[in-house]
Amino acid sequence: MADDPTRDALKKLQYSLIVVGSVSSSGEANGMTANWITQVSFDPRIVAVAVQEGAVTRQNIDETKVFSVSILGEGAKDLSLKFTKKSRHGAERLEDEPIQTFETGAPVLDAAVAWFECRVVGVQEPGDHVVYFGEVIAGGVREGNATTLAATGMSYAG
Repeated sequence: MADDPTRDALKKLQYSLIVVGSVSSSGEANGMTANWITQVSFDPRIVAVAVQEGAVTRQNIDETKVFSVSILGEGAKDLSLKFTKKSRHGAERLEDEPIQTFETGAPVLDAAVAWFECRVVGVQEPGDHVVYFGEVIAGGVREGNATTLAATGMSYAG
């Protein structure tokens, strides 16, 4: 691959490693690894998360207007890879994975070091990902430190 200093510069951005949980209108839970997330408002608390076109997660969020975020801890690379596999409906990614659900019904991983759930308050489609703006309605913290994408040796930049 040719040298691409712009791509290399984008790889220097720091991203949390998360699993975006969603639920279909029929109640089927799904999880998807993501890392493009940021808080964009304090009052109300709003986060923006980017989801690739064609993802089951996108279909679910479009249907139900809710999602959860499970922040992965140090050493969670293998767990994050489980949620990167392509899927027609997504539920098999959660097989054998302990989860809980709260107000929105979107799954939260028991392995998460922190979590929150959101109701969609806005959507933008700036490119090959859709950006959901979610008002944070609940959350919690567990033991452990969050990890970053860079700490796993993986990259998702262009």
